[in-house]
Amino acid sequence: MNELFLNSLIALLIFTPFGVYFTDTNKNSLYYYTKSLIFGIILISFIAILINFFYPLTQVINSSLIILSILIILSNWKHFCKLEFVFFIILASFLISILIFESNVYRPDAGLYHLPFIGILNTEKIIVGLSNLHFRYGHTSIIQYTSAISNNSLLGNNGIVYAQALIAIGVLINFASQIYFYNKEKKYNLHFFFLLFVFIYFFYKMNRYSEYGNDAPAHFLVFFLISEIILNKNLIRTNNFLNNLVLTFFIIMNKPTLMLITLINLVNIRKIDFKEILVEKKTYLLIIFFSIAIIKNILISGCMIYPLKATCFNELSWVDMGSIEKVSIDSEAWTKGISDLSKEKRDKFINEYEFINKFNWLNAWSIKHLKYILEILLPYIIFCSLLIIFLKHNSHKINYKSEIKLKQITFILFFCALIWFYKSPLYRYGYSFIISLLSIIFSYIIMKYNFNVKKIYVSSLLILMIGFSVIVSKNFLRIYNTPNNYKNYPWPKYFSMTNDNNKNEYKKIKINNRDIFVPRENYCMYIKKTCTQYSINPNLDIKKLLGYEVIYLKKD
Repeated sequence: MNELFLNSLIALLIFTPFGVYFTDTNKNSLYYYTKSLIFGIILISFIAILINFFYPLTQVINSSLIILSILIILSNWKHFCKLEFVFFIILASFLISILIFESNVYRPDAGLYHLPFIGILNTEKIIVGLSNLHFRYGHTSIIQYTSAISNNSLLGNNGIVYAQALIAIGVLINFASQIYFYNKEKKYNLHFFFLLFVFIYFFYKMNRYSEYGNDAPAHFLVFFLISEIILNKNLIRTNNFLNNLVLTFFIIMNKPTLMLITLINLVNIRKIDFKEILVEKKTYLLIIFFSIAIIKNILISGCMIYPLKATCFNELSWVDMGSIEKVSIDSEAWTKGISDLSKEKRDKFINEYEFINKFNWLNAWSIKHLKYILEILLPYIIFCSLLIIFLKHNSHKINYKSEIKLKQITFILFFCALIWFYKSPLYRYGYSFIISLLSIIFSYIIMKYNFNVKKIYVSSLLILMIGFSVIVSKNFLRIYNTPNNYKNYPWPKYFSMTNDNNKNEYKKIKINNRDIFVPRENYCMYIKKTCTQYSINPNLDIKKLLGYEVIYLKKD
């Protein structure tokens, strides 16, 4: 545990300083330090993409960030030499350590393409047409770049496990600190209640590192984005607006299925001075972020957003529109439950396209996915409803008035949830829409009534204590029940899916004298080689173009 704690401190000291350009360094609190951590992760992630255009993300290159972090800390010494910052990194390091201690990686997706893609980033500069080798490489998230650039001389290979935990703990502490501050000041408004209801969901369902993958970090950040918009409702400034756009774009780069969250930035947009935006440095930083991310997507898959056919460029030699369209249809059919049907029921449909058309999928989806969603949401809804009933009181009445345009936020979140249901109704693809919508509704209900201030004060403190107790105790219980006789103990098992975490065996296939590795069994996992989970298409070929490797399918 000591090694994990020390490395967690190092990871925080590397990422947090980079976020000072998005926060107010004159203010020192958990809120501002967590915000700095979140935006530091965002900035470093885009730096990682930019570097990978020209170089692999090796430990030597990645270690340059350590020097930059030290320089930023020294230039903002008054901001980082506060007791609040020391408390933040100690608390965050402890929570991160118990999250990752003896944990599993997100299964099976981490083994299928998250970890092998990180391995490719650590050993290769960008490979054009990489999605032709393994279609899931077109689905990779920017969080894999965060992981890859965390592999430095101090953290070593184990640095790759930190990205998801850093985001989760950053948002968790951010919400908890604001709830505590509001409670201390006895300031109970819409933002307080939104934070409280979302925090309940955090400790209810988002408390295990092995469940994070690419989805949870994006959902954590959706909650954070909505919190920022509500918090700054009376401080509509260019700086806040641009911060939110940077955050929004990072969310989309993590999970394109959440792209509709962009609409949340329309709240109070009429108060924005667009003339200021044109001269703001962050505007050009955002343009650079957008450009390098889109170019990266096009080079890897031939699409701006893979596998959205309308965003793909058929003229490019590494683009196979037939394969892209098949991946798009198959992916949508999978989210709608086609894999849960028996072969007999599946054969009733001509193909996957007929299955996803005209709500033919609804019955299949309801059998498993609807039941799963209800099993998660009903306890949450019941608990929050009972909390509202408990807080209702007839004496010591205080009237709360909402100052935010609830109709706008509620409508946008409802629309996002509706489109999620129509296009990709897998719970893990859209639960931040659903939970945010429910939290807004609960907040609206609670603001319409009169409540006992003392009950709110005691209940919210109790929820904070219970929340952290659940997270800590659940992970300690997992640690206690997990065998510790495996390779690379006590770090997460990223070498294989087996209990001993021993490295997989691979067979080597040559394509134009280029070695491609395929696991003999199990998954690719983390390997510093170019690995694919699937059998290699016999029409696959590799050529050189302007110093870059291009993987493409030979045309007949």
